[in-house]
Amino acid sequence: MAERLTGLSAGALVLLFASMLQFQLLTLDQRFLPDEAHFMTFARRAAVQGEWMLPGALDKPPLSVYLSAISMAFVGNTSDADGVLHLDARVGEFAGKLPNSLLAVLAVALMMRLCAQVGGGDQGALLAGLLAACSPYLLMYGASAYTDMSLLCFALAAISCGLAGRWAWSGTLMGLAFCCKPQALFVLPLLLTLPVFRRAPRLAWLRMLLRMLLVCGLLLLWDAARPETSIFQLAAANNLTADILAHPATWWSRLLDWLVAAGWLLGPPLISGILIAAAATNRRYGQDRRLVFALLAFVAAIIVSHTILNLNMYARYLLLILPPLVLLMARSIAGRHRLRILIAIIAASGALWTIQQGSPLEDDRQLHAGIDALAEYLDSKPVATVIYDPWLGWQLDYYLGAWHDKRRVHYPAAQALAADAAALDERDIRYFVAPVDKPTESWLVALQALGFAVELDFQSENYLAWRLKPVGD
Repeated sequence: MAERLTGLSAGALVLLFASMLQFQLLTLDQRFLPDEAHFMTFARRAAVQGEWMLPGALDKPPLSVYLSAISMAFVGNTSDADGVLHLDARVGEFAGKLPNSLLAVLAVALMMRLCAQVGGGDQGALLAGLLAACSPYLLMYGASAYTDMSLLCFALAAISCGLAGRWAWSGTLMGLAFCCKPQALFVLPLLLTLPVFRRAPRLAWLRMLLRMLLVCGLLLLWDAARPETSIFQLAAANNLTADILAHPATWWSRLLDWLVAAGWLLGPPLISGILIAAAATNRRYGQDRRLVFALLAFVAAIIVSHTILNLNMYARYLLLILPPLVLLMARSIAGRHRLRILIAIIAASGALWTIQQGSPLEDDRQLHAGIDALAEYLDSKPVATVIYDPWLGWQLDYYLGAWHDKRRVHYPAAQALAADAAALDERDIRYFVAPVDKPTESWLVALQALGFAVELDFQSENYLAWRLKPVGD
């Protein structure tokens, strides 16, 4: 009994440590990246304007967006004297990312449970939780507004229920993983091997698949009920190309890029190397060879499929191989007391270093600092002011606010923008906005050629805005 209480206390400390790491990153003063701003604009419309069917060009299933919208509604919304709801952009950042931070902590708990379920013991479970909590991937994508963390969490819960023989719940949770992101498809083969691993009757597959199909069927009904283009059609248009396979000449470079990204799964690359080397010294897998083979095969399948398939090269797609790597590391190291303590110290040090220095897993968030100041500058302009915006779309939409009254216009080419700007029969001042690193000269020259007076009116570290005075004014 005393040992069990000690184990529970240690597990609680691991979760407390994971929570501290997540909330440290959650409270950093950082702006949304473009994709995050896109998803959170949908979430804000639901929370503030009541648009719970998420109208617009959404190309992802809705569950992750709904979680953020509910968080915004309870954590961030305020109302004015007329009862109109508002959500401050900064508060919306916190509220939108909060569910993923909480799910990241839950993922740590699920990793401990999974390790115990596959025979890792109490010490292995604690180490698995600590390694997961310290992973740069869990740190970066926990305190974010991407959809990947909810996918990971529901997939882990589905696998845990499968290992416990709760097949209907396993199928339900796997269906919810699909409601977060279609990449749940990559986890499905691993889930389908669980009845074999548990020597379950054939009825187990049926119960699991029927529940999963029921949830996915509800997702299809939701999609059909929206008066918009199907999220699946948009996802295919936005993410798939005519060639399903990447050109074989690119496979080697793609593989190297994925391996470089994977080097951050367990910590900064040096620490990842130390952990892998420590685990590789123990080859006494005994009766667990089936499990080791299944986990390694899953990791290899994810890497190979993302190498040869013509998929986007986003590091967050590798989040799915974090759990099998953590399980392999924890099971291998758990039985060696001194090494286990050393590895725990190294992993924690890597997590603290990642929080301080960041990682190259996604765009540098500092490059987007000041987008809120630009939006505030534009919000101060008169009602219906025209804003020509070739590059900032999703981000600027979010930071202009839920109730902004400006006309943001996008053109893909400078000549088209200038021609339509000259054809617009308005004398009001307009604005052209851009990040500092974009080639704006051809756009400004095209506007000047058609008689616009162009004057730089706003400048920050990362963004610029020009005041456009129409012809004859």
